[in-house]
Amino acid sequence: MIGVNQNGYAPEKLKEVMDKENLTWRTFADRDPGAISDKWNAGPATYYIIDAKGLIRYRPGPVAKDIDAALEKLIQEAERDANKGPK
Repeated sequence: MIGVNQNGYAPEKLKEVMDKENLTWRTFADRDPGAISDKWNAGPATYYIIDAKGLIRYRPGPVAKDIDAALEKLIQEAERDANKGPK
């Protein structure tokens, strides 16, 4: 999981908040308004599921079951590919 913080925190302040809230994923401070979020067409609570090749595969809503379903599809796909063996 990767986060993009859009509230203008300096990286040091963002780290303090993340430590306090026990957030363990990498998060970027989007201090230049829209530098990251505009390029990704992301607003608050926008989620992307990216596969092992770095391709955006799903853009689920912020509902946990939708995120879990998208991740489960990618996991099953990876397991099928692993069982095929080398090409």
